[in-house]
Amino acid sequence: MPVSTIRLGPIALLAATIAVLAVGCAQPKGPRASANLTGTITYREHIPLPPDARVEVQLVDATDENAPSPLVAERLIDEPGQVPIAFSLSYDPASIRANHTYALRVRIRVDPDIWFASPFDVRVLTAGNPAQVELQLERVSASGAIVPAASSRGTDPDPPDLDLRAKSARDDARAIDSRLDRFDMREVTDGPERTGFEPRRLRLWVRDDQPVKLTVTGASQAGRTATASSYYFRDGQLFWVRTPSSGYLFEGGALTLSLDAHLRPTSNAQTEQAQLQTELRSALAEFGVE
Repeated sequence: MPVSTIRLGPIALLAATIAVLAVGCAQPKGPRASANLTGTITYREHIPLPPDARVEVQLVDATDENAPSPLVAERLIDEPGQVPIAFSLSYDPASIRANHTYALRVRIRVDPDIWFASPFDVRVLTAGNPAQVELQLERVSASGAIVPAASSRGTDPDPPDLDLRAKSARDDARAIDSRLDRFDMREVTDGPERTGFEPRRLRLWVRDDQPVKLTVTGASQAGRTATASSYYFRDGQLFWVRTPSSGYLFEGGALTLSLDAHLRPTSNAQTEQAQLQTELRSALAEFGVE
């Protein structure tokens, strides 16, 4: 049987071409790429979690401080066990904008109550912030308010005869603490971990690439309260340092007042200035800050 040859006119040929392209476009696309935020969750209190506990990990867009933060991704962990709790949160990297600010918010809920929550937003992903974090939650009261850890509650009041310059610096430091959630937080774990010991931990809060607060928690045996020092900055310049045994006031980059554990003036300010500044430069260098 002879083979028939079919010739298509220009219009028919164009219609056939469009049909072929449409079939090609209709092919199913591959799975969307995803990325992960990872970390661990813990808290100070020796409170075991019941079996019906749930961990809520949220990634939010915190760019606009004056508006609710849109939810980017969420992970719910049922029956998480006991702390430390490891988590991995998947998100769509195509939804992340380099000029936006992103943060993690974490809660541990035992329905209907929230037992623990992150005291401030932990900045992640953009502006040099990490994709792996360690989160220490705070206890939440029945009214829904964050309860300061027992180790920090009421342990550092102002004495009645406190130097007015130191009082002003401490008031400024408290104001910084009250709005830490507005700043980018970075964390470094420094030094080898040994069985039964917690490593040295450094946390730095920055605004416009300038330091606002630095905390240095020394290595300690697990289960014991580690000693911590806090450094506060105004316009990127150090003005107040508080350690468990001392307080230091800086003005114009110079140490002008040294105080003991009870915030009474001492006479060894000049001998301690070089050591403090060396330790501070070393800690900031961990974050690439000069």
